[in-house]
Amino acid sequence: MRALRRLTVLAAAAALTVPLGMTAAGASAPQQSATAPTAAVADPFPGAYISPWGDAQVALGDEALAWMQREGITLKAISPFKMDADKRGFSMPIGSTAGDGLDSKGRIFYPGGLSFHHKASGKTITLQSTFIRVMPTPAYSAGVSVDGKRLSEEVSIAESTYVEVMAGARPSFTGFRIKQAPFYLTQEAADLFTSVTRGQAPRVGSLFGTLTPNFDYIPTRG
Repeated sequence: MRALRRLTVLAAAAALTVPLGMTAAGASAPQQSATAPTAAVADPFPGAYISPWGDAQVALGDEALAWMQREGITLKAISPFKMDADKRGFSMPIGSTAGDGLDSKGRIFYPGGLSFHHKASGKTITLQSTFIRVMPTPAYSAGVSVDGKRLSEEVSIAESTYVEVMAGARPSFTGFRIKQAPFYLTQEAADLFTSVTRGQAPRVGSLFGTLTPNFDYIPTRG
């Protein structure tokens, strides 16, 4: 059992660190989601895959929460993302849909998103489609719309490092888990907020939040 768990962690590390052409094939091909915005998803990378089941939890950083309060920002989750009851984070399913494998741009696709409504300017910034980048560095990126009009197909919102991501990698009974991987706000995201709202942007390099994904290889529910 210990050997199996060790192999699981090593597999997790390999999936997040080796070049895409060397990533091991998954147990099954992911199914295409009927609701996935196909224009935003790159072609899948053959044989490169993370997990067919699971979920991820995001805990927003204290500085990010304080910034939203100062700026009068209302944060809402776009289904299937769900806000936590205390509004200090949100969850997002991994589920057997397009994007459980890495695409040709080194990303995992999530169908939901987030909307930020800035009271002073009246602007609403929507981040959807959502991607967790694996290559070339760990990052959270998303398509950006302002008041329902598409501004960009992908903007890097927050970034991390492989060392910090893999520090929390642990085996689970059904796969592996990465605990509280930190993601830090990018200059690109700060510039986006300032240009759209003319408000005060969050501090570049501040903790946007931590990501805790649970990757399952055995379905735990029918």
